[in-house]
Amino acid sequence: MKVIFVSNVSWSLFNFRRGLMTEIKNRGHEVVFCAANDDYALKLQALGFKYIPIVLERKGMNVLADLALLFTLMKIYKNESPDWIFHNSIKPNLYGSIVAYFTGRCCINTVSGLGYMFIRKSFLSKFIMILYRFAGFSAKKIFFQNKDDMQYFLNKKLIAKEKCVLVAGSGVNTDYFKPGVNMCKQSSENNFIFLYLGRILWDKGIDELIWAVRTLKKRYPLLGVNFLGMIDSGNPSGISKSQIQEWVDEGLIKYLGEKVDVRPDLENCDCVILPSYREGTPKSLLEAAAMELPVITTDVPGCRDAVKNRVTGFLVKVKDRQALADAMEEMIKKTDSQRKQMGRNGRERVIMEYSESAVIKTYCDQIGV
Repeated sequence: MKVIFVSNVSWSLFNFRRGLMTEIKNRGHEVVFCAANDDYALKLQALGFKYIPIVLERKGMNVLADLALLFTLMKIYKNESPDWIFHNSIKPNLYGSIVAYFTGRCCINTVSGLGYMFIRKSFLSKFIMILYRFAGFSAKKIFFQNKDDMQYFLNKKLIAKEKCVLVAGSGVNTDYFKPGVNMCKQSSENNFIFLYLGRILWDKGIDELIWAVRTLKKRYPLLGVNFLGMIDSGNPSGISKSQIQEWVDEGLIKYLGEKVDVRPDLENCDCVILPSYREGTPKSLLEAAAMELPVITTDVPGCRDAVKNRVTGFLVKVKDRQALADAMEEMIKKTDSQRKQMGRNGRERVIMEYSESAVIKTYCDQIGV
């Protein structure tokens, strides 16, 4: 059997689909991936996966670029003759499904959050819904990472209910993400560290977070706030490197760059924070919880599924910078034992509800491997 994974960037396949790709390969099947060329394409090739590069315009709809993508996918699907195709992210879901239909290929789409095109409602988002209706017709199954997104598709009649599959995000390997030896450090107002872990985008609530940090620094001048993640300049919601540097120069944050292994930085912080506007299921929060860290996030689709409010962390109103600052201050003022109990609660929940092996099994069962 041959299986093709298609995504906008190799980074997302490496971080969210590597476990599934590896499992399918280990079961004796050929795995190919198609995505824009970045550093993570080389990492996936090193793991033994065949790579076919594609050019994908991520900033909105570009007629010529999108037509070129359609023809590229048509050529790939015809030449490779895959038994199954996994589409990830908006354009592969939309255009890949169209091509799969006309080439007679079986495909599965994954909706890992509705993305900036749905967050910023416009004529374009309405047009995309029309395309998603066709994609829902073409795909054998559509996997959703939270109930809100699935219900949205059902309410808009974009997909038949029998095609919906709800999974716990991409899952978390709790043997890999577990409490480290450094996590018994004693924290106080003078050495507290928040960690933002993820792509650095405005739609992740960075504007509200910077305001909250600037406010709290007046009362807690030694407060540490670390940013760890990709500067995604290709995303319409991307934040420039120069803007990040301004915040560093102002003393608001430390930028730790982009890393494959984030565990040492998780061990070195006291709380992970993600004030996003909408997510699928935020893996960064689940990884933090698996390492027994409390988290702060927004009460929006995806994020609210990852946190049990006031048990594993805090939920705050989206785009409410004062509420975010208040939650951060409350977390700072909690005792070590209170925060650690939140962390233990979080790991227990991840083990019970967000096992990576269970998610991989669900995908594999759908294609019969």
